[in-house]
Amino acid sequence: MSWTEGYVSEVNYTSGFYGELSPLKLGLATLIKSIQPPDSSQEFTYCELACGQGFTTNILAATYPQSQFYANDFNPSHIATARDLAAKAGMKNILFFDDSFEEFLERDLPQFDFISLHGTYSWISAKNRQVIVNFIRRNLKVGGLVYISYNALPGWSAAMPIQALMVRHGQHSSELLTRIEQALNFTGELLEANASYFAQNPILQNRYERLKEQNRYYLAHEYFNQDWNCFYFDEVAKELEDAKLKYVGSAHINDHIDTVNLSPVAQEKLAKISDPIYREVVRDFFVNSQFRRDIFSRGYLILTSEEQVKQLEETRFAMIVNPANIKFEHQFPVGEVKLQETVYQPICQVLAESPQTLLQLQNHPKTSNINLNGLYQALMILTGIGYIHPAVDEQTCQERKPSTDAFNNAVKAKAVYSEELSFLASPLIGTGVLVNRLEQLFLLAKSYNQDAVQFVWQILASQGKKVVKDGKPLETEEENITHLKTVYEEFSKERLLTLQKLGIE
Repeated sequence: MSWTEGYVSEVNYTSGFYGELSPLKLGLATLIKSIQPPDSSQEFTYCELACGQGFTTNILAATYPQSQFYANDFNPSHIATARDLAAKAGMKNILFFDDSFEEFLERDLPQFDFISLHGTYSWISAKNRQVIVNFIRRNLKVGGLVYISYNALPGWSAAMPIQALMVRHGQHSSELLTRIEQALNFTGELLEANASYFAQNPILQNRYERLKEQNRYYLAHEYFNQDWNCFYFDEVAKELEDAKLKYVGSAHINDHIDTVNLSPVAQEKLAKISDPIYREVVRDFFVNSQFRRDIFSRGYLILTSEEQVKQLEETRFAMIVNPANIKFEHQFPVGEVKLQETVYQPICQVLAESPQTLLQLQNHPKTSNINLNGLYQALMILTGIGYIHPAVDEQTCQERKPSTDAFNNAVKAKAVYSEELSFLASPLIGTGVLVNRLEQLFLLAKSYNQDAVQFVWQILASQGKKVVKDGKPLETEEENITHLKTVYEEFSKERLLTLQKLGIE
């Protein structure tokens, strides 16, 4: 077999950022389970397997300059892109390798506090999964964490035949992107013809409509690899046992709050299952899991309730959105939930002023009437929604800011020519923050002390591009400039202040 081993290599993977891989987020999810996480405030070692274009690893390396990062991807084009960004940002704490898993296993590498692999497990062969297990066994520290995400059953069971159909339909076309379009079109024809499979699985109509809207490079890697697998949780847990790994919990914070995920009947049924592995399998049937984000550990220290509460009380949280955009009604697995405004609103008001620890919230005049459990659950749900995030103290934030500034400058420089990179690094929360191309160019103009609207319009006009409003490009220069002025005024009044509080300028 060729060096690609059946994995798509004709087109590069998208440059996404995956926040669950953040050490602070992984640490919080571990602490929720009364398990001692690695101390991300000190120097640590981190490895991402199959890093794609390395954007997530680069952001994390920028936000944790005291630590060492390693990553591999078998595609040399991905690694060239990752190294280029790291070099332009002047980062010295990260190494990228265009190794296969087997080659990476043979390298002289340090022991790692964190090993992460996002999605990879679903798209590789059983042989390569075993190599990954061997890598973890050899290179993970005792007490270290593994983040692993994968397509899950039973949530994928109804849609798995769509993937099989599209792959088979495109086998005889030589060009990948052409295969994707032909496969999507043919699948749509079967839907219109009311093929029994689709007729008996009406939920697939919405899935197909979402597929048509997806980035084609993403679809290539998500659906068109030779190896494509979905797993029940216990299958993955069993394979990872060879690396001496034990399940910790979900990396998705809201998964830990049963009341928004499970009906009372479901909670009662699950409480009667003593085997924790089987309980997770049954839970996936209740919530119909399609994608799991799991944390495993190679041995761990179980905290007493007093130790856990102390560490939670010392955990600092920062608001990461404009407070005006916060909504108190959200869709969860149990359905639409209205968050109790008498609890959530004062917490959001206090955090909008400045980051706070749980202990500080307990003692703050606006939130001191909320009991500890109420504060804790609200903070976890707000974190899971994406309104707040664990944060470091101000001194640590300032120490890391030169590193994140350099990285963000490199990303903003790329925004002049491309909209591919849509996250900037925050020294306060140790992770990436979604910042679109226009916003990046506004920040770049500000750093150059130039008129932001004229700066952005000159870039767009020189590239033959126009601003899109309500899904349609604006035609005249006057229309473009007028709309850019409106967008910039809104950005300056609301979004800019939020970014500055996160250490992004």
